[in-house]
Amino acid sequence: MGKPLHRKMIPETYVQLLFEYLEAQGHDPESVLGEPWPVPDVQGLGGMPVAHWDQLLETAKQHLNDPLIGLHVGQTITARHLGILGSVLLACDNFGALMQRFERYQRLIFDVVPASIDIGPAYIELTWDIQDYQAGGLVDETGRTVMVQFCRSLIRGTTSLLAVHFIHEQPADIKPYEDYFGCPVLFEQPKPLLRFGLNMLSLPLKSPDPALIAVLDQHADQLLAKLPQVEEIVEQIRKHIAYLLHQGEPDIAQLADLLCCSRRTLQRRLMEAGTSFRHELNTVRHELARSYLQDPRLQIVDIALLLGYSEHSAFTRAYKEWTGHTPQQERESHVKDSLKNM
Repeated sequence: MGKPLHRKMIPETYVQLLFEYLEAQGHDPESVLGEPWPVPDVQGLGGMPVAHWDQLLETAKQHLNDPLIGLHVGQTITARHLGILGSVLLACDNFGALMQRFERYQRLIFDVVPASIDIGPAYIELTWDIQDYQAGGLVDETGRTVMVQFCRSLIRGTTSLLAVHFIHEQPADIKPYEDYFGCPVLFEQPKPLLRFGLNMLSLPLKSPDPALIAVLDQHADQLLAKLPQVEEIVEQIRKHIAYLLHQGEPDIAQLADLLCCSRRTLQRRLMEAGTSFRHELNTVRHELARSYLQDPRLQIVDIALLLGYSEHSAFTRAYKEWTGHTPQQERESHVKDSLKNM
């Protein structure tokens, strides 16, 4: 039995793509779609059922008489529309890391059908498991375009898209699809997929959006500012650790590279400050964990990955050592406090 439909949600930041596109075309999106502009909940609650998102795309398609609405809307994607997932992807060093992060964190933006990465002899495929649920054609076309457009906007170098497969009925004219994707586009296939050349894995990403990075830095600074005042070197180390956590389990060698010193020199400076790399890593993880646990969009497993843990069980053990209770118990406590304040 498939998952209940009501759990197939699209965040409001993603839905705003369509409203912004209609407005850019000279239309009043609220009049066209018959509902108010989507506003993300400050607590991260809510979201739109994917079936309703499909209906909005269909309404816009009919109003604009544009059968390619999915291609056109998808090409307007920015990191802002992807929320925390956009931030995580911007922090990657290359396309291979980006693909891994997308596979891990996809539920944050598209909790509809799971995607997975398959690596072949000369290609890498991103495929979607439609066993439990199949989204509409417009949803799929918009989603695939969003993925390709976002990758193209970030990658420094030539992208080699080898194939795009859709499961819905083939339109009368597939040339616009082939022109945009730049490769064979097949419809009525067993599973949806994007196939990239294997050479893309090592392609570096362009410089991240400085405005977005500034926001992330500000968030990290606010969290770290809550900690007791320490020497300048320790503050720098904590800030760099917060950055490295987005890329997986940090190690002292990576930290030394960021600080332009040797590992031995860094260890000596930490000892002089009365601390250690492991202590500072746990300190940063603890503070960030407390913040992430207040965001209901993030599952415990998501928070574990954002903190650089390979398994959520390791995060659970560490959090219990820090606080005496589990992350789930902490989250339940936040929910109870929120209900009391309502």
